[in-house]
Amino acid sequence: MTTKSRISAALAVLGLVVGATATPSETAATVTPIPVQVLSLTDLHGYLSETENQTIAGPTGTLAVGGAGYLKAHLDKLRAGQPNSFLIGSGDQFSGWPDYTQAFANEPTIEVLNALGMDFDVAGNHEFDREFPFLRRMTTGACYGKPGFDSCFKDSAGRNFHGTDYAYHAANIVDPRTARPVLPPYWIAKAGSARIGFIGLGFPGTASETLSIGGSGFEFQGLVDAANRAAAELKAQGVNAIVVSMHEGGQQGGLFNDCKNPTGPIFDAARAMSPDIDVILGGHWHTAFNCMIPDPNGVPRPVVEASNHGRVLGEVNLSLDPATGEVIRSASTATNHAVTKDVTPNPGIQKTVKYWMDKWAARQNEPLTTLDRDLDFAKTAESRTGNLVADLYRAEAAHDHSDFALVPADLGIDVIAAGLQAGTVTYGEAWPVAGISPITTLSMQGSTVEAVLEQQWIPPAYGCSRLSSLATSANFRYTYDLGRPVGDRVDPAKVLIDGQPLQLDRTYRVTTSAAMPLHGAQYGYPGFEQFTNLARAPRMGQEVFLNHLRTHPLLKAPALGRVTAIPGTPPPTDGPFGPLNLLPQKEMTATATSQGSSAYGAAAAIDGNCATMWHSNWSPHAPLPQHITLDLKTTRAIEALVYTPRQDAAVPNGRISSYDVQTSADGVTFTSVATGTWDGTVDAKIARFPAGTTARYVRLVGLAGGADYAAATELNIALAPGS
Repeated sequence: MTTKSRISAALAVLGLVVGATATPSETAATVTPIPVQVLSLTDLHGYLSETENQTIAGPTGTLAVGGAGYLKAHLDKLRAGQPNSFLIGSGDQFSGWPDYTQAFANEPTIEVLNALGMDFDVAGNHEFDREFPFLRRMTTGACYGKPGFDSCFKDSAGRNFHGTDYAYHAANIVDPRTARPVLPPYWIAKAGSARIGFIGLGFPGTASETLSIGGSGFEFQGLVDAANRAAAELKAQGVNAIVVSMHEGGQQGGLFNDCKNPTGPIFDAARAMSPDIDVILGGHWHTAFNCMIPDPNGVPRPVVEASNHGRVLGEVNLSLDPATGEVIRSASTATNHAVTKDVTPNPGIQKTVKYWMDKWAARQNEPLTTLDRDLDFAKTAESRTGNLVADLYRAEAAHDHSDFALVPADLGIDVIAAGLQAGTVTYGEAWPVAGISPITTLSMQGSTVEAVLEQQWIPPAYGCSRLSSLATSANFRYTYDLGRPVGDRVDPAKVLIDGQPLQLDRTYRVTTSAAMPLHGAQYGYPGFEQFTNLARAPRMGQEVFLNHLRTHPLLKAPALGRVTAIPGTPPPTDGPFGPLNLLPQKEMTATATSQGSSAYGAAAAIDGNCATMWHSNWSPHAPLPQHITLDLKTTRAIEALVYTPRQDAAVPNGRISSYDVQTSADGVTFTSVATGTWDGTVDAKIARFPAGTTARYVRLVGLAGGADYAAATELNIALAPGS
C-alpha cells in the first residue's frame, strides 16, 4: 500500500488498523532482538529557516540550533544503519507564526515535513486553528479560497500542493454524534518480523484554545482512558510494542536531556497509563526532558519531550523480543539531541527553504489596493483601521445573524496591530494589520453590552494604569462622558444600534475576537465571558482583511464619528484599594531567586514601566516556589504589598495565584505576614499586613502561578498611615 493510499484508507474508515499484518513466517523467532528507533519531533510551528537564530542551553553553554536543513542532517545521521526507524510527531508542526510559512497556508511546512520523512503525527491544538476542514485539506491537498492567493501554491519543485505523505491521529478526539474518533486513533507499522503500534492523543484543552476555539464541536477526551482503550485494541490484534505520542507535556528543572523535578500532565498520565504502553512522547509545552517514569506496575519507560521549533530531536531506542514482539524494557534507552549547526545542512532542504523565503520576499511587494487616505490606528481611541476591521468582522459573521461588532483594539498582532498609509498598499504592508484571531459571534444581554463598554476604562493599578478601546461596526454608535467616574461613563440611551437605543433586556448577537469569550477577564473585559451560543466564522481576521483589499482595488477608508467623547475631568480616585501611601520605587532595590534573562530581572518589577517585568527562569525551568525580595534601605512601618501581574493578557504564565509575603529586619531571617490566593486577571492585587508590621526587607514568594512560573510587572510598598 502506498503512503497516500494509507492516508486515504485511514481517513475513509476512521479507527480501522492501517498497516500490514505479519504472516506466521514473518513472526518466526530470531536469535537477536529486533532494534527499533523512534525519533521524536514536536511543535515545529513552521520554523524552517536557520535565520531564526534560535538557541538552547547546553551542558557547556548556549548552543545555536534550529533550521530545517540542519534538522534533516541530524535525522540522516541518527537514522544511518537503523533498519527500523520512525519519525513520530507530537503535533503543532504547522499552523505557526513565521510569515514565510503562514503566508502560504502552511504549505512550505508540509513540503519540508514530507522531505524529512515524517511517518506519523498527532492533531495538536494548532492543527485546529482553522477548524477541522483545514486539517483535512492539509492531508488531501484540497484548495480553499482563491488558489494562488489563499492556498495551493506551487512548491519548490514546481508541483501542485498535494498534502501530507503521512496521516494525523488522535484516539481522544471524538465526534459526539457517532462516539467514534474523527481521526485514526493509531497506526501499525512493521519492524522486521514484528509490529509496533503508535497511538496519537490530541490536546484535551483544544476547544478552549483561543485560535482553535470550539474544536469543530468535537469532544476532546482525557489522555489516559483514550490511550488505554487504543492500547487494548492493539493488544487484541497481537501488537505488543506500543508507543504513545501526545500533544501534552510538562516541564523539569534541568537541561534538555535532564529530568529534574518533573511536573505536568504528561507525567501524571505516564504514571497512570496502561503498562502495555512502552514509550510516551510529549509536546505542547515547548520544553525538553528525557525521563524514565515507572508505569503502574513500577516498570520504568521513556517519557520524552523534544522542545519546539526544531531545536531538539528526541530519540528512543527499543529492543523487541522476536518471539513475542514485546519491548524488552530493560534495554530501552532515550536521548534528546540538540539540532546544532556543527554539521553540514542538507542542501535539498536548504534549497526548499530558500525558495519559500524568496517567494515571501517577492510577495510582500505585490500591490493589493489603492487607499484614498491614511488608515490610521489607535489602541485607546476610535480609528479608521479599527472601524474597517469591525465592519469586516460583522460582514464575515452575517450568517450568524450578527447585530453588531465590538472588536478590542489593544490585543496587538492577534486582532489589530497597525494602520496603513494612503496610496498603493502592498501585500507586505497589509499583512500585519489584522491578526489571525478567529472571528466569533455570541449572544449577550444588552445590560452586559453596557458593562463591556464601561470596561474600556480600568482604574489605576498602582504602577500600571490601563486604557483600552473597542472598535465598533458602522451600525453601532455611542457616547461616553470623561467627566464621569470609571464605571459610569456610558448612558444606555446614547448607545445606538441601527439608530435605536440599546435595550438592556434584549439579547444581541455580538461579533468579536475569540480571545474575548475565552479570556475576557484577563484582558480587562470580564463582561465578554457572560455569553451563550458561541459560533465561529469560517475565516480568520487576517484572511478576511487581505481578501477585502484584494477585491477592492480602490479602497475608501471609513469615516470616524462612531464614538463621541464628552470632555471632562473625572472625580479623583484612590484606586481599587482606597488611599495608599506608596513608598517611591526609587527608594528600594530588588533581587530574585531566578530570572528568565537580563531583560526579566528583578529590577524590572520596580521601574514604573508596565511593559517590563520580572519573570522566573524558564530555560531551564526554575520550578516554584520562587521569590523576589525588596530592600527598602531602612526599617519602615508597612501596611501592605501591592502586586501588579504581567499585563500581556494573552500570556498568563507567571501570574502568581498563591502567595506568601514575608518580612525581615536583616535580610536573613524572614517571617510570614500574609498568605492567600489571587485571581488570574491583569488587575493589581494587594496583600495587607498585620497592624504594627515593621521591616526593611519584604519578600513575595510565588507558591503557585501560571505554568509554574512567577512574574511581577510592578511591586509597590504601602507604608502605614502617618509613617
